[in-house]
Amino acid sequence: MTSEPRHDPLTGETKGLMVLGGSGQGKTAQLKRLLRTNTVLTKFMYVDDLPSGNTLYVTVPPEASLKKLAEIILELTGYDDIHPKLRAADAWEIGLHRFSVVGIKAVVIDECHHMLQPGPGKDVRTAIQSLKHVMQSDHGVALIIAGVPALRDAIMSEPSRETYRRFAVHQLSKIRPDTHSSRLFTSNFQKSAETLGLKMDAADAFAERIQFAEHGEVGGCVALAKEILREAVSRKRDDLSLEYAERVFRKRNGEPGMTPFHSGLWAAVKTELEAIGWVQ
Repeated sequence: MTSEPRHDPLTGETKGLMVLGGSGQGKTAQLKRLLRTNTVLTKFMYVDDLPSGNTLYVTVPPEASLKKLAEIILELTGYDDIHPKLRAADAWEIGLHRFSVVGIKAVVIDECHHMLQPGPGKDVRTAIQSLKHVMQSDHGVALIIAGVPALRDAIMSEPSRETYRRFAVHQLSKIRPDTHSSRLFTSNFQKSAETLGLKMDAADAFAERIQFAEHGEVGGCVALAKEILREAVSRKRDDLSLEYAERVFRKRNGEPGMTPFHSGLWAAVKTELEAIGWVQ
């Protein structure tokens, strides 16, 4: 990874990255973590009225059109002279120019599928071409777009598929049992509990139950784990218990029947859950 976008020596264009994953699978969390921990990509913001950072992070609202996204980019880059009658194409062109003015080298567009959904005032074909233009322009930046799998389908709807070919695709996977990612989640959960001064019985298999409860979805697993830890700390408990974890899960999901936090050995509980239709 470099501090400057890599340009194709033949065309001068930059390349894009498409991050795909289901809702709650952790796309946003991973992208934001990248900006917090990476020394090359730093989040763009204004500090004391001066631009700082080289990576602009934009979240597309559910009903946003291409023009609305361009206006959001202009506002984030400090451009406030936005005329109400400014055309979408012109707003987008000004936005691309702002990248070079304020030193932006990479752009992350999260929930990008929103701008490619058909609807009033939306031109999906133009929106797709605008993404391509980001990588083709003289102010070309490294482009990362993220969304649900429908994002890929929408971009592939372009007859020539020229835009799709400019993206490398990264598909987020679930946490699978008995894998490195599962062991890593378990280790991180245990360390978090220890840091918070919470004791837990290894035989209760909290991390495995959390993964099963959230069907291995990364974002859901992290959110549930935080809620269980938060509940224990807020109630000033010294340990984690399956009883309290089950209360948290029921409150979060409204699950009336048996849950993965049912008391008993995890192997037996898991077998019974699978028998009644639960799957990870």
